[in-house]
Amino acid sequence: MRMLATPLKTLLALRPACLRSRSIRDAACLCWAIHAAVLAGCGSGGSSIATDTAIAPSAQFRGLLLNAAPGAGALPGDWNAFSCIDNRQKNWVRSWLNENYLFYRDAPLTSISPDTYTDTVSKLFLDYTVRGVPSKDRYSFVLNQAAADAVFQSGTATNVGFTLRRDSGNGGIIRIAYVEPNGPATAAGFSRGMVLATIDGVDTSLSLPAVLSDKLFNSAPGTSSEIGVQDILGGPLRTLSVSSATFNTSPLIVDRVLPATTTGYLAYNSFATPIGELQLADAFKRFAAAGVTDLVVDLRYNGGGFIDIAAQLGFMVTGQLQTGGKVFEALVYNDKRNADRRNVAFRDTVSDLFGNGARAGEPLSTLNLRRIAVLASASTCSASESFINALRGIDVEVVLVGATTCGKPYGFAQSNNCTLAFFDLEFEGRNDKGAATPVTGIPATCAATDDLDHALGDPAEHMLATAIAYQLTGRCPAAAAVAASNRLVLRAGTAAPNSGALNPEMEFTTGPLETVKLYRGAR
Repeated sequence: MRMLATPLKTLLALRPACLRSRSIRDAACLCWAIHAAVLAGCGSGGSSIATDTAIAPSAQFRGLLLNAAPGAGALPGDWNAFSCIDNRQKNWVRSWLNENYLFYRDAPLTSISPDTYTDTVSKLFLDYTVRGVPSKDRYSFVLNQAAADAVFQSGTATNVGFTLRRDSGNGGIIRIAYVEPNGPATAAGFSRGMVLATIDGVDTSLSLPAVLSDKLFNSAPGTSSEIGVQDILGGPLRTLSVSSATFNTSPLIVDRVLPATTTGYLAYNSFATPIGELQLADAFKRFAAAGVTDLVVDLRYNGGGFIDIAAQLGFMVTGQLQTGGKVFEALVYNDKRNADRRNVAFRDTVSDLFGNGARAGEPLSTLNLRRIAVLASASTCSASESFINALRGIDVEVVLVGATTCGKPYGFAQSNNCTLAFFDLEFEGRNDKGAATPVTGIPATCAATDDLDHALGDPAEHMLATAIAYQLTGRCPAAAAVAASNRLVLRAGTAAPNSGALNPEMEFTTGPLETVKLYRGAR
């Protein structure tokens, strides 16, 4: 049988160029990769391509992307079928992690063989990362590229369009924290503070079964639910009908100047959506025009997103004099990637992030503040923590009101292969002083709890009222002296919070894309 149609000398000549590329994009490189795999399996009883002492380069196994169109890769037809066979994908995962994973030294890359692993590619990735290094990694994840692209490129979501939290001051009862402005729940009449009393006749005020959670947040468009709500605690029950739908998300929930003040308030719930960049830019134009001299940035529900957008927010708060020549976040990779280390600057213009090209290069408005208040919770994570840490790194006073943040100093870039998008922790972020977000989280200056009886941006809402009091007096108000806790005290009979959540506050986080720090620069 004729195995090697390509001369060995040609294969060896191709090897360096192919290994330098992050993808096997032409037939010659694919030929080299396939033949290399055959040759590596010869002799010594047909041993694996990668052994306990050597893991082959990831370029040897990367899928061949046939479709060169921007954003391609989400469909099976975008890839060469042979280059995406199961064994090649599994070997690529191990090799990729060996090269790029921040904790590659701790991962079981040699004890779990991709050649004998019988479960899925996605589960192998998780066995190497969050299950393989549980003491360090709670965040790496993998999902379909289409799902990742929908968030980071299109800015869309498919669900009913509200976010849930337990009311820690009322026995852990489940209430609506906020409603997406463009989502179906807004049109159906849902609002912040409503008690989630029933779904399809099942009592959900204290416990949300997984099947009903999936129906609300992970079902196909058009999936209908009958939801019983109480507008206020103890109020009468009424039923609202809502169907899941695909809609454009809106990270900016509220921006306003508080009545009879020059204090601006901004509730911003994600750095992960391209439209959010433009929403922030326009909000700060309004703040600057209104003469805002104090600012409250509400990140209590913000799990992160693009570092670049967080860096723009940092610039708009502080201005050129405080940020010029300073580092927003230094990205520190593993010791195999010292050459990739880079400094992300405070961003002073609109970027060309997906769909924003028409405004790329537009200067951003600034407030030139030396002190701000940030409303935070255990859901404040990743790129949101980068924003806080970066401002403290240039000696801006950040008064943190609420609770300790989630504690995620790490980030990644999206790495696509054979219709899957992989997000393995690749770098630690450090501010201009070289300090990273503590893995235990950033503690609050003034403790305060989420007040679901008041609207976001209402000066009477407990967290915002605490921030205003500190701005006026320079100290935490007495009512906030008792430390807020990330551990809920639940009513008798309440189901325990989701054990898979990063913390109890994030029990109803519906997917890993809600806690990200993403760098989109070329590697």
